[in-house]
Amino acid sequence: MPWGERLIVGVSVELAGELTRIAGEKRVLVEACLLGQVLDTLASGHGEEFRDRLFDSGGQPRRFINIYVNGRDYRFLDKLDTVLHEGDVVALFPAVSGG
Repeated sequence: MPWGERLIVGVSVELAGELTRIAGEKRVLVEACLLGQVLDTLASGHGEEFRDRLFDSGGQPRRFINIYVNGRDYRFLDKLDTVLHEGDVVALFPAVSGG
């Protein structure tokens, strides 16, 4: 497969916290080839409130949203350019704080 040509695959996305409430579901199936595409698809399909919770004004994932691909923090992979494979699991967990 030539560089730049990617295969679209089925990815399971697990949502938690406020993202579950906004989306109305805990698990979503998305077809994409890169992590950034998964996030864009979710934001497009779940409305402005979901998009605002997920992305900052610059279009980057908010710092308090923990994003994992198969249990690995996306910041230690290829960030939004992380290539996904059939059956991968993406998890989005808003950080929880308290005192």
